[in-house]
Amino acid sequence: MEENVQEMDKPKKKKRIPLMVIGVLLTTFAILYYTNTQISTMTNNIFKKLPIVGERFEQIPSLKEKEERKNKLARYYLTLDEDRAIDKLIIMEKEDKKLYEDIIMKMKKYDLSSTNELVQKIRDKKIKKDILQREIDSIEQERALYIEELSKNYTKLGLLGTIQGLEQNIIDLNLNFEDAAKIIEKFKPEYGAKVLYYMDQNISQSINENLSQKYFKDIQNQTQLYKKYIYDMKTLSDIYSNKNIEEASMQLQNKNAYSAQNLGTIFANMDYLQASKILCEFEDSDYLDSVLKEIKLFEQLNENEETVKGISEDINNTLKVLEVYKRDLKTLKLSYEKMNSTEVSDLVNEMTSSKPKYKEYKIDEEKSFIITEEDLMIEVLKQLKPKLLSEVISNLDNKKSAEISRKIGLPKQ
Repeated sequence: MEENVQEMDKPKKKKRIPLMVIGVLLTTFAILYYTNTQISTMTNNIFKKLPIVGERFEQIPSLKEKEERKNKLARYYLTLDEDRAIDKLIIMEKEDKKLYEDIIMKMKKYDLSSTNELVQKIRDKKIKKDILQREIDSIEQERALYIEELSKNYTKLGLLGTIQGLEQNIIDLNLNFEDAAKIIEKFKPEYGAKVLYYMDQNISQSINENLSQKYFKDIQNQTQLYKKYIYDMKTLSDIYSNKNIEEASMQLQNKNAYSAQNLGTIFANMDYLQASKILCEFEDSDYLDSVLKEIKLFEQLNENEETVKGISEDINNTLKVLEVYKRDLKTLKLSYEKMNSTEVSDLVNEMTSSKPKYKEYKIDEEKSFIITEEDLMIEVLKQLKPKLLSEVISNLDNKKSAEISRKIGLPKQ
């Protein structure tokens, strides 16, 4: 029985040997086909002539076509910007090392110097994975975080504080222009533009030279907008300087129309006495304080401009004097209201017939303003009770009545 089984196995073993030989031959051919260009080209040329499969092999490029494609690709990579070329070549090297080497060789034939630079930069990019490079990257990251923190701290100081802080640190050599530029680039362009606009010209110019091209362009656009804003505010200053006090005060107190910053710029460019008279009529004392701070800030930012030098102090001093004047008016008003209309009318005729000086209010050693008796009477009449005022006006002759009515702003009869 065992002998019969052994006899049956012999034919099967004989069949396996040719199959193994065929398998080895096919494997060897496949290896040669994919590693030897001449064999693959020769094989493709043979198979192209066969029916059915020939069409498929027709689509496989010839050796000459492959070389032309490689040359085209090499020339193309040399036209790309450096970063794109490096990224594409790194991907190619990972996917096909042999193709990468061929392309590099062809690129060297076209431009040896540029190709060598690219190869070196590809190597440098790989080196970044090393521990040393990771440590360098860590230091740079820490530096970037430090710059960002410095930028936040400067903005907390406000516009004037930011400018003074940056200037002082640059002068003391605690900050170089490159780092100063990086700090400013963390600011919003609108804020950065104001910082550089008011900063010392030599310092701001050196910082500008270290700004990125995009941020510098943003700064230029914002600076032009800010210059237009200043021009518009100065125009409004001229307009309100020529309005009567009550009308100007009423309009400028409208918070929906003007911010405290707007008013700071408007009043800083106005005659101090006119500005003070308008501000004296502001009803919201907290808002008035905010406006006064903005006037002071505008003066500090423009410290080299003679037209605004000392404006905040002049306005503050004048407001104090005007408060005294308002108290004097209140005292006179109360006195006049105790009189009958005929007595008040006689006083009006007397005090408005000429313009003698009533009182001089001194603001400082150099500045003062004079109130005439007529000025005083007009202001008192504005504050009288309507009934008494009406009686006083009716007691005056027609010419005087019309004149006084016009000056106190009564509508025409």
